[in-house]
Amino acid sequence: MPAERRSGTERPRARATAPRARSVPELAATASVAQTDIAAAAIRESILDLSLSPGTRLDDKALLGRFGVGRTPAREALNRLVSEGLVEIEHNRGAFVRPLDIETIQQFFDAYAASERLNGFFCRTREPGLAEDLDRHQERYRKVVAARDWLEVTRVNAALHLRIAAATQNQYVIDFATRLQNQARRVSYFIYRMEHDNGRTLEQHQTRVNRDHGDIVATVRRHDNAALVEILTRHVGLFHERIVRVLKATRGLDAPLPVRF
Repeated sequence: MPAERRSGTERPRARATAPRARSVPELAATASVAQTDIAAAAIRESILDLSLSPGTRLDDKALLGRFGVGRTPAREALNRLVSEGLVEIEHNRGAFVRPLDIETIQQFFDAYAASERLNGFFCRTREPGLAEDLDRHQERYRKVVAARDWLEVTRVNAALHLRIAAATQNQYVIDFATRLQNQARRVSYFIYRMEHDNGRTLEQHQTRVNRDHGDIVATVRRHDNAALVEILTRHVGLFHERIVRVLKATRGLDAPLPVRF
């Protein structure tokens, strides 16, 4: 039987080609990016867990000694953390961990409330997998709270809120939310460290957080953005109430009077 003849318009199959070998500059650039990622992650976690205290100066020598990163990756990492709102650079003075003073916290809450309301308003609640992702984050949240891993609690909580931000599909809203969630994690972990020995207060707070998270997921499933904005606003209020309660607490007023001899 004669072999079929190929049509004149049929294109020959392309031959598989070996991947192009990367040049030395390309490899060096990739290595630099990797080192920057490592440096940024290490410095970020040290800021969030407060082992790098607010106001700490971040010079090249200190970063090399503490994290083992070179000058170029360290500077690139600091620039990234500036964009995330965790580091600030002062002219002729250098880089510092962003402070956590009263004025900073007041400004943070103004912006954080606005951000959460934006997330709720623009959230595309019909995005496939959104409610399921929020359920998974909430289940993980319950587990890390039970384990009293407070730094991880702040990470998982931020992931839940950033999933809502991601569902806005608006990069400006997402970037705003990401920057503020870094600050929320730092403030929240600071408060957890202050109140960790007050079991009843923590339990009451987590009951209210879990209720809000459950309401958020239920509202997303109902595709009710107005109610979602309302719940997220209430949730910010819970966070603010907690900060005020802890900062107002003092045992000095109950201290015994000095003994006179």
